This record gives sequence, C-alpha cells and structure tokens, in this order.
Amino acid sequence: MFKQKWKAMSEKRFEIKAYGKSELAMIYFPDVSKETALKRLNVWLKINPRLRYLLNPNVYNYTPKQVRQIVEEVGEPYDSQ
Repeated sequence: MFKQKWKAMSEKRFEIKAYGKSELAMIYFPDVSKETALKRLNVWLKINPRLRYLLNPNVYNYTPKQVRQIVEEVGEPYDSQ
C-alpha cells in the first residue's frame, strides 16, 4: 500500500489548460533558460505543419485546445523526464 501511495505522489500529471508560451516551453524544457526553452518549442512548432500556425508572435498564450494539439503531436512533457 505504501508503494502505491508513493508512486501516485511521485508521478507528475500534465494538465490540459491555458498556458503562457514561456510557461509551456519551460515545462517541456525545464533545464534551460526561458529564452532557450521558448526557442526550442518554436522549432518544434515550425517543423510540424499542423502546429506551425501557433508561431504567431502577437499571441502570448495557448488555449487549452492549442495545448491539446501540441500534446497530441509531440507528447506530454513529463513523458520524457
């Protein structure tokens, strides 16, 4: 029973909700600066034709629908950690 509780506590769950661009980038790339994380996320968006429209420089937040699209294309951020 203790192991089950420990496992549940240690598992990170990604929530589909609205995120700022930098905020989402830092979730995907937590070990780099905010600027570098945003550049890396933008590269992912640029090379993916279905996500390229999200590169609008005048938009600072992703809607839950856009976040869901990103996750469906590149996976959840915590999957790779």
